[in-house]
Amino acid sequence: MLDASIEFCPEIIESRLKHLEDKDSIISVMNRYSRALDWLDDRLIEDVFFDDAQIDYGFFKGKASEFRPILMEVERTSGRRWHFTAQVSIELDGDVAHASAYNLSMAADTVGSTPPAALGSFFGYYVDRFERRDGVWNIAARRHLLIAGTQWQEIEITGPLAALNTIGATSSDHPHYRRMA
Repeated sequence: MLDASIEFCPEIIESRLKHLEDKDSIISVMNRYSRALDWLDDRLIEDVFFDDAQIDYGFFKGKASEFRPILMEVERTSGRRWHFTAQVSIELDGDVAHASAYNLSMAADTVGSTPPAALGSFFGYYVDRFERRDGVWNIAARRHLLIAGTQWQEIEITGPLAALNTIGATSSDHPHYRRMA
């Protein structure tokens, strides 16, 4: 049970609400990153990194303004791709936040499963510094740490599996893509 003096103190409630809103905004940025890559949404990736963000993915070290087009070109080489971010930890300190998250991504060379495609899977961590500038949270620095990569052959989606909805080629023009703020 909460102490009544805390429960009804407007300043504490306001502070807690702001803390939760900030964390939610940061998680939304992480979600936009995955959506931008999966759906090849060049406009959405602009709302993830500040232009001067310092990026280190190993194969690229530099500013986000130079990284974004390279990253999107890498994603365009896959027939299908899927990025998943989980176990997000965030420490807020005013207009700066330090975050880490687990990352799983998969890519297939082909748009469909026939013939069975080679699926590349990558497991790692994002280590981020977020900043709030002009009221907006975005990534100010990111390092991707790769733990492992593996490849296997997917099963062919035929027979009874053919009754499932398959996505086909994805892009921001796909009929099932939902543009979100």
